[in-house]
Amino acid sequence: MRPALILPALFLAGLLLPAPALRAQDLAQEPPVVMMCQILDESGTGWVPEFIMLTRQTSGPRQGRIEVFDPILQNLLGHPIEARITADDRRSRSYGWALAGVRNASGQRTERLDYRLMVRKSDGTASVTAVAQGYDNVMTGSGVCGSPGDG
Repeated sequence: MRPALILPALFLAGLLLPAPALRAQDLAQEPPVVMMCQILDESGTGWVPEFIMLTRQTSGPRQGRIEVFDPILQNLLGHPIEARITADDRRSRSYGWALAGVRNASGQRTERLDYRLMVRKSDGTASVTAVAQGYDNVMTGSGVCGSPGDG
């Protein structure tokens, strides 16, 4: 049995943006597969998101496309970005995405911030790493991922 997934209410409220007008062909498409992760930022830097949502399109012209959205992306860009599967075996699946030209609250800048999310298939436990180009430290977090309706 997977642990319960508790989602931050403030972040979810931010996801409830006005939906674009739906076309008839959009209604005929299958809904995306959604996975949500609750993460504890073990680095204390603020660069490991406390909540991550991944969606995979199951039909239409964007079939197979994976997008990631989290509070950091919401704050910096205001929209999801593409993620890719970086590893997949019988035990786990890993996803990766990157941000370019990032600056933190104290003014430190990096050309690229690389994220990796690894999810164990057996129980949904997850680990996240964030690596800023030009810096030696690796920021980490751990938590749990699941899909709505997993019980």
